[in-house]
Amino acid sequence: MKRLTTYGEKVRQFREEKAWTQEELTEIAGLQSVRTVQRVEKNQTQSPETLRAIASAFDKDVDALRTTLALPESRLIGTWLVTNNREFLNAEESHHWQMSYRSVLAPLDEEEREQVDQLVKEIFADRECIDRFDSDLYESYIQQVQEPLRALFEMELSIFIIGERRDLMLPTIGDLKPLKDHIPDWLVQHFMVVPKHGCFRLNPTEPLHRFNTSCSAAGDTLYRAAKRRNTEIQVYSNALWAALQPGGEAAVQWCNACFPPLNSGARISFEYIEQVTGWSRSQLHSLTDAITGQPFIEGLA
Repeated sequence: MKRLTTYGEKVRQFREEKAWTQEELTEIAGLQSVRTVQRVEKNQTQSPETLRAIASAFDKDVDALRTTLALPESRLIGTWLVTNNREFLNAEESHHWQMSYRSVLAPLDEEEREQVDQLVKEIFADRECIDRFDSDLYESYIQQVQEPLRALFEMELSIFIIGERRDLMLPTIGDLKPLKDHIPDWLVQHFMVVPKHGCFRLNPTEPLHRFNTSCSAAGDTLYRAAKRRNTEIQVYSNALWAALQPGGEAAVQWCNACFPPLNSGARISFEYIEQVTGWSRSQLHSLTDAITGQPFIEGLA
């Protein structure tokens, strides 16, 4: 929790209680310019000499002018990529979260989107009400999500999980005041349904990332996007689609961690193409030879 000390709010409050203008406060406090009072009320200056002069004008000490604000903070604590049922259950059993959000980032047509939305609804139905220490209830939940999870993964989709630790502010309700102003270490999960071999960027000038738990920049980018709900993310089913955009592979700003450069300078390796297409190296060679007359390719270069 970050604490911020300000003086402008109380200065303005005390001045208005006395029905003084800023010019009158300037004169009574013995200040040289009304702009000094204006800057104090806008929290643009905290000069000790100025604050003492203003406090004296109100017949108060400087402490009476002080307002301390509690600013909640949050931070990314980890990312996980879930590609099968077992990994999903491992993620559920390894961490205890108080809150979660869900989103679908995969590029889907209308029919696919309706199907995925329904599967996500089934997977997370009543999830926040499940107590993992209630073995019977938790086992029922595990059985309930098996089929929708399997159907989701069979659509060549994965679940990218972002873990966040944040300060949860506790409000005062009427005469009821909490014992402390916040709960530290409130744990939040952001579940993102993404393409199994997908990649993303915020805009064409930003690096292209995979949904890669080994790349801290990829996690930071998705975390920032999750915190700003209106942030647009360009998501591709795979890097081949990204490289087919105007300008081709050379126009893409590649993340060096997600797409390490090959010896030729290309960014898309045979291993990646094999994963995306499901074809073997020999099949790719044969196809390339038949189409281009070249005996082999490396990436898209």
